[in-house]
Amino acid sequence: MKATAALLVCVSMLGFSCAALAEGSVAEYGKGARFEAEWKTLPALDPDYEVVQLTTSKALDNKMYLDVDPYVPSLNSVLFMSKRDGHENLYLMSLDNGKFVQVTDSDDIEGDHANVSPTTDEAFYVEDRTITSVSLRAPYREKKIRTIPEKYDLKGIPSLTSDGKTIAASLYHEEEKRSSLVLIDARTGELETVKKIDGKVDHVLINPVHGDTLLFHLLVEDQIGLVNIDTKKKTMLTDSNDHGAHPFWESNGRDAAFVQRAQGDTPEQVVTYNIRKEEFFSYDIRDRSNHFAMNPARTIIQGDGHDESAPYIYYYYIKPGTNKVDTVKMFKHRSSSDSESVHPHAAFINDTDLIFNSDAAGNGDVYLLREK
Repeated sequence: MKATAALLVCVSMLGFSCAALAEGSVAEYGKGARFEAEWKTLPALDPDYEVVQLTTSKALDNKMYLDVDPYVPSLNSVLFMSKRDGHENLYLMSLDNGKFVQVTDSDDIEGDHANVSPTTDEAFYVEDRTITSVSLRAPYREKKIRTIPEKYDLKGIPSLTSDGKTIAASLYHEEEKRSSLVLIDARTGELETVKKIDGKVDHVLINPVHGDTLLFHLLVEDQIGLVNIDTKKKTMLTDSNDHGAHPFWESNGRDAAFVQRAQGDTPEQVVTYNIRKEEFFSYDIRDRSNHFAMNPARTIIQGDGHDESAPYIYYYYIKPGTNKVDTVKMFKHRSSSDSESVHPHAAFINDTDLIFNSDAAGNGDVYLLREK
């Protein structure tokens, strides 16, 4: 597809500083098309931080799904999805200067469920039921990896090991009401079924460091479980009395984590489970959030608030040696819950800085909370 669009001149307003663009500058859409920065700088609630609105297009932009860290350290860039050409496509933005390049050119990509391998400098996504990779270096070559049969729905994102060699996915069969948790070799496309789970698994995340364990979430039952890839043993981390949600792996690869919603006198908690020691630990969260993430140093838990009364990015600073946190409001993101595509779905890109979504400007945009 080919189209042209005049890039907007960024005008300073309401005290926000903007990265200036050349008036009348034009970019042609398509793989390899390059665009000038759209940045706006906004104040954070913590004076040691600032917020940069990375995109200002009137079309939907987002940093992809909750489980995705879109940062590519070797390029100091972030991948994002945009519908600015009329379809979901992927773009790579430099954090040095805000300039970005279009890396896919399709009308059938599930762009907001793409994933990133920072080790191999690739993005992985589904296009017309086929898991596909694209290099994040010019000329942005694509590779078809594996086509999913029509009898299955692929749920969630293509989860990746940190070396980018193995993909994990949940394939749901509507008639059987079962999910197949599978591994796919990113180079050969070979598929292995690890475990079949009764019910709809909407998240399956492979251990990014060791690649030996699958962490999954059952949608209807709100249950969290693990599957050992070698032994095929399933271990449930919650039971029928629990409400587990939004699992994630800590960066060390030792701890699985998930949200335990408030029950009775017990507040909302972020629960971790050491897969080697088989031990639980939980952090009490008094200012609740819908989604959570943890920084690589495991010193900060991030939350995104929960409704119109508390639309904040929170940093929950962990008190060393305890299950308590100090809560700090970092930014009023004001994102709505109307569409999953504009949920904040924040991800740490290092120990202090966070990338997230918001539709506060009237459409989905990508933001960066960063230490000054």
